[in-house]
Amino acid sequence: MIPALAACVIPALVLPPLLLPLRNPFLFAVLPVLPLAVVYARAILARRHRDAALLTLAWAAALCVSTVASVVRSPEAIVRGIWHASAYRDEMLRWIATGAGAEGSILLFLPRVILEYVLVVVLSAVSLGVAALLLGALLLGYMNGYVGWVVAHADPKTGPLAAAFLAWPPWPMMRVVSFIFAGTGAALWGVSRLYDRNGPRVPVRRLLGASLAFLAADIMLKFWLAPGWRLLLRSLLGSSAGIEAGGTG
Repeated sequence: MIPALAACVIPALVLPPLLLPLRNPFLFAVLPVLPLAVVYARAILARRHRDAALLTLAWAAALCVSTVASVVRSPEAIVRGIWHASAYRDEMLRWIATGAGAEGSILLFLPRVILEYVLVVVLSAVSLGVAALLLGALLLGYMNGYVGWVVAHADPKTGPLAAAFLAWPPWPMMRVVSFIFAGTGAALWGVSRLYDRNGPRVPVRRLLGASLAFLAADIMLKFWLAPGWRLLLRSLLGSSAGIEAGGTG
């Protein structure tokens, strides 16, 4: 387990600061996740679903830390370096400034979350989880790009850790865990039906049930907390990022 953990976490920590200056979104998204994809697929084939989920959680945490830190040092690199990060930042800043947008409307954000969840399940089932990991790398990439930009432009009186926590609120954390559990459960289901039909079938109800519980927590926390959280972010960024004027800085 330790060698597999190192194989997943070390690239996630080391590669983002090296890849961001290259301004190549494809390389930035794919290279840090490839070692995890290999180890993850092997764990799924061996029916070691707990190892697969733990490795992915550790990889996601390492990637978040490294990407956010890299963007803080070079915040404008997200425009060309991370897929969709600039557009997502602008979307979030419009919401912070005006309250308008998907982040504050359940009618807008719920279809997006459900679509992403379904994509994770389907892609995992047909690819031993590998395709869903690539999707996860894209989603984490632009989220972390936005978070790093917020930390770089936050009120200097607020420490970087506090700024990062405000930009990475509890509900997307719940979503990451939900997607990891859902993807692992779907990959287990797919391996017994598409890749190794003679091997043992591992029950996936607990994993999928846990994923739905975390998804429900994501939706409820966002619905309840997002309006007040927006005000905290507005105070954090203020006019230094063009928020008072409703701009994107």
